[in-house]
Amino acid sequence: MGLLEKLFGGGKKYPALAADSPAARNLEAMKKSLEQLSSEVGDSIEVVPDDDSAFVFIGNPPKNFGMAWIKGGSVHNFKSLAEERGIGQPQLLKMIEKLRDAYHRSGDDRRFSATIGGKSVVVTPSKDLAREVDSIIASA
Repeated sequence: MGLLEKLFGGGKKYPALAADSPAARNLEAMKKSLEQLSSEVGDSIEVVPDDDSAFVFIGNPPKNFGMAWIKGGSVHNFKSLAEERGIGQPQLLKMIEKLRDAYHRSGDDRRFSATIGGKSVVVTPSKDLAREVDSIIASA
């Protein structure tokens, strides 16, 4: 999101996520971790909730983005993944490219808006995208 969009509220508008939807229930189950993450991130975020995890694209996917995910009640990111598994920069760059491709393929998936920790976020309740992102991270 560019500076003018941030200042004047531009960008895409999505319908509100229904409070009784499965995606909203999944977000509620991870509310504390998501609120902590949203308070620490100054950039826009897009959450892809799954049954027992949530994948968070930070920034402007698929172009420039970071990533965090919540699994087992803990927040993880590229840095923690690299440290835990001894992954080098070339492997991370390949993984990011796969994530970019996965996100691009999800372009037709429905997106919604929600508020997490007082911050407006985009929610993409896509089981296919969640499975693909989980697989990419697990194979790193």
